[in-house]
Parts: sequence; structure tokens; C-alpha cells
Amino acid sequence: MEKPSGFKGFAFMSIGQFISMVGSAMTQFGLAIWIWKVSGNATPFSIISTLFFIPNLIFSPFAGALIDRWPLKRSLILPDLAAGIVTILTLILYLLNRLNLPFLYIASFVSGMFNAFQWPAYSVTISVMLKKEDYGRANGLFSMVENGPIIIAPILAGILMPIINLSGVMIIDIITFLFAIGAVLWVFIPKIERKISEVKTNLFKDAYFGFKYIFEKKPLLALLTVFLFVNFFGGFVNTLIAPLILSKTNNSSIALGVVQTSFGIGGLVGGLVMTVWGGTKKKVYSLIGGILLSSIGMIFFGLTKTVIYLSIFGFFIMFLNVITNSSSQAIWQSKVPPHLQGRVFSARRVIAQLVGTIPMISSGPIVDKFLYKFFIDSNKFFNYFGTGKGGALSFLAVFSGILTVIVAIVAFVNKLVINVESIDIEK
Repeated sequence: MEKPSGFKGFAFMSIGQFISMVGSAMTQFGLAIWIWKVSGNATPFSIISTLFFIPNLIFSPFAGALIDRWPLKRSLILPDLAAGIVTILTLILYLLNRLNLPFLYIASFVSGMFNAFQWPAYSVTISVMLKKEDYGRANGLFSMVENGPIIIAPILAGILMPIINLSGVMIIDIITFLFAIGAVLWVFIPKIERKISEVKTNLFKDAYFGFKYIFEKKPLLALLTVFLFVNFFGGFVNTLIAPLILSKTNNSSIALGVVQTSFGIGGLVGGLVMTVWGGTKKKVYSLIGGILLSSIGMIFFGLTKTVIYLSIFGFFIMFLNVITNSSSQAIWQSKVPPHLQGRVFSARRVIAQLVGTIPMISSGPIVDKFLYKFFIDSNKFFNYFGTGKGGALSFLAVFSGILTVIVAIVAFVNKLVINVESIDIEK
């Protein structure tokens, strides 16, 4: 039987990855309940998130260098294999009644380290397996793979947990890893032609190469700068999206779930649309248009106070974010040679994540220590957003949206950005 190739092969591989990610999300859901029952504290969740984020950031440049050296299938399988082994060890400790928080902290660090391979490896795979005109569709499909589990996994885990317990959920997760690994092994992925001199270069020099490449290519640097500002301004709201929703819905956990689900559905539908449509012929138009419209959506999200409108705007914000990110990814894949993409894309992600840490750390204190005081006393302007911390959060969302609209307008009139697809960056 002939191995699947091209878009069909990538779709087959994406289905395997989707099944695996649903299994992983179910385990995370079950472990979150276990952690809360054991500790009763929010701190372990913050520690686990941080210990996953830090190695992902540190190891990304080295992962990119290895992706450009190794056969692609090895880079694609490694994150799933590592996650599978971690889940097996977690299951064994749980069955022996030896599972504890320190182990989960270590497991989170290890998972974050190997997860650094996944996004750049799949990005390179799209470039190698598909034609340029299919990049937008493929990135839309992978967005569906990333967003679908957010909707499906909590429901499935919630139904199955009372029946098969956490151990049963983890067994399902382990089985799903086999689907992801099996799909990668089955499909045909063309080999990347690499120069012998590139393979023999120093690993640390290779890890630095991606940063050097981006800063030398002015159009790509300009495009990345747009996303730096978008991530920076948007990060203030994204970090506090849960308290923002709760403040508008009288602390309703049901409303929080409904609105967050609308974000997931928006991402899923956005991925479906991009899979069929692929974006505008000139991808930078759907990229900038997506930024502009999603920013306007965030302004309305900050102003509205009802669950139905929060859900509607949440849906469109995530829908448009997928359009934007898929279009951006298609541009980068078309401009950067496949044999360099592992290093370049990893460096690109590190830069973006570094900027994102600033609003992640500072958004809470800005609301609690600075903005909050403007919403205590009666004031016609500030009371329009609401009172107390809810008003401060709403104002932050609107202000963030306005600044991001400005970024989109500046990007549209910037010649390097708007012509990034037609400029020969190798000159």
C-alpha cells in the first residue's frame, strides 16, 4: 500500500496528533482535579505552568538546531514519545499510591523541554510536504488540531472520570500517543537536502543562527515586530481573561465555562475556514485584517457585560486570531528555506514568548495597584466600564484593543510589512 503524502499525508498525521492531544488534555483535566483535592491550593498550578514554560523557552533554540540536523520524523515523534513515557510513569506512581507534587513538577519540566520540538518540527513538515499555495490550509488544519481538544477533552474526561477513574483516563492517553507516533511513521515525508558544512557546525552556533538570520532579514524582522507589539498589548488581557469574565458575570463559573468554550469553538471554526479557504492570495492582507478585526472585537469584549455577547465576541476574537496566525505562518514558511526553518522558527518563538512574559508578570499588579483606584469613586468616564476591579479589567481590555488597532494600521502603511511576500530577502 502506498504511503499517504502531500496534503493527504499531512491530514492523516494531523488526525493522529489530534487524537493524541485529546488524550493529553483529558489527563491534564484529571490531574488538575487530583492536585486540587490533594493540595487545595492554586500555587501548584502556577508552579507547573512555569516549569513547563521555562524549559520550552530555554531549549527552543537548541531544538531548532537539532530539527535542522535530524530526520524530520525523529523530531516529530520525540515530543509524543517523551510525553507518553512521562504519562506511563505518572500512571505507575498513581496506581502505587506514590504520586506526589514534586514528581509532577519534574514531569512538567521534562515535558516542556521536549515540547520545544513540536511546533517548529510541524512547521518545517508543512513546508517540506506541501506546495506553497497549501500552506495557509495546512496551518488552518493544525489550528483545528490545537483548538479541538480544548472543547472535547473536558467533556470526555468529565464523563469518564467517575466511571474509569484517573488511571483509566491516563491509560486512554497512553493509547492515543500510539496514534500520533503511528501516523508519523506511516506517512511519506520528503528528505530535506542539507549541506555537509551545515550538519557539522557547532550546536551552540546553530542555536544562535536563527536569531542572526531574523535580524538580518529586514522584512521578516518588521513582520515579527508587528507580532511583538500585538503579543505585548494583547498579553495584558489574555493573562486576566478569566477574572475579566468572572467580574462581568457575578463570579459565575458556568458563565466562565460558556465564554471560554466559545473561544475554543472560534479557534476550531477558524481552523476549518483556513483549511478550506487558505487565506487571501496575498497572505499579509488576511494577517493584518485579522489583527485589526480581532482588536476591535477585544474593545467590544471589554465593554459588553452579558454572557451572550461575551461569547459572541470571544468566538470572533479567537476565530480571527487563527486567521492571523495561519497567514503569518504561511508567509514565514514561504520565505525561509526549509533546511533553515527549525532554527529560525524556534528563535522567532523565543523572541515572541520573551516579550509575552512582561504582561504576564505585570498585568495583575497594574490592575490591583494602579488602575483599581480610578474605579473606586464615582466618575462618569470610568464608571462606564464598571466599578471596582471589574471596571479596571474592562478598561485594560479596551485600552489594549485600541493600542492593537493602532499597531494594525501602522503595519498596513509600513512598506516592509505590506510587501514582505514580494521582497527577495536573500538579496
